[in-house]
Amino acid sequence: MDVTIGIPTFKNDGRTILYTLQSLTKQTYADFKVLIAYKPSENDRTLDVIEKFTKSLDLKIMFQREGYFDEALNMIYSTSKSDILISTDDDAVPSTNWVESHIRAHENFYDAGVIGPFLGISHRSSLIARLYSNIFEDPLEEDMRLSNNYFAKTGILVRNNLFRNAGSKVRTFNPIGVNMSIKKEVYSDFKLPNMTLRGINNELYLCLHAYEKGYPCTLVNEKIEVEHFDRDSMSRPKNLSGIIERFAEFSLSVYYLSKLGYDLDFKKLKLDIFLKSIPWKFKKDEKLKAQLVGIKKGIDISLEALKLKKDEKWIRQKLMEIRGEQQNSSNVLRDYQNV
Repeated sequence: MDVTIGIPTFKNDGRTILYTLQSLTKQTYADFKVLIAYKPSENDRTLDVIEKFTKSLDLKIMFQREGYFDEALNMIYSTSKSDILISTDDDAVPSTNWVESHIRAHENFYDAGVIGPFLGISHRSSLIARLYSNIFEDPLEEDMRLSNNYFAKTGILVRNNLFRNAGSKVRTFNPIGVNMSIKKEVYSDFKLPNMTLRGINNELYLCLHAYEKGYPCTLVNEKIEVEHFDRDSMSRPKNLSGIIERFAEFSLSVYYLSKLGYDLDFKKLKLDIFLKSIPWKFKKDEKLKAQLVGIKKGIDISLEALKLKKDEKWIRQKLMEIRGEQQNSSNVLRDYQNV
């Protein structure tokens, strides 16, 4: 089976990607290519590190001259020709049998379009949560309820509070991009919209594409392990402004699904967010409040873009404005007061 590993990288000081590439030289299955989408930045040492592995790995570097994470992933999708594309990050350390485990998973679960590791069953939802799900979180399509999460008719990805499957595989719309593998039939004709700064929801949109093609995104009960360094990153921001930005991008699914032609219920969306925000108003955790601020901003951007018939470039500019606003701590506090 032909395999490519895709790694987007930006602003890496050389320390974390060193461990990533070292781990790839120790794989039990060694017949694979490595595609690195590299965007140069000041004080970056990525190329110095990569140079050390040019003889031990089949490496190809693609220079990203413009754009953000969406563009980096699109470069990888359009360049790879392998049967399986495995994605990871420049701050991750795969286990020695990582590639072999992904290949075996695709052989065992041949109908899956995207595969990631199954991390265990979550606690059973409360009766109130299940009732709420039935009223406000009906899925875009009924068979989406076969997944542990799904896109509701509000346009937001929600947990499936009625889900009870505990078998060897679980369908999902939200795998972890640092440790997932994709069939060629899925990624070869997939392209992310160039509308975010952090690449949030890229896995969700990929899995929706796989779902539409009849290749479900699947979490499997296999030992597919990656160690991920705990640092401030695009998908895991530590500061409040980054959290606001991250969750604004999360709720841009409202725009994305609408542009794909799905019929969303905007009245239910507004009521849903209003009801869910009530208990959040009484929480003291600043990071939780930042999440809510971001979700509301993303929904506002989505609805305005649809109303004014704006494109992805306009949405990205709005996200840039949010980033600029949040540089001022007084603006962050003001947003909290308006939650």
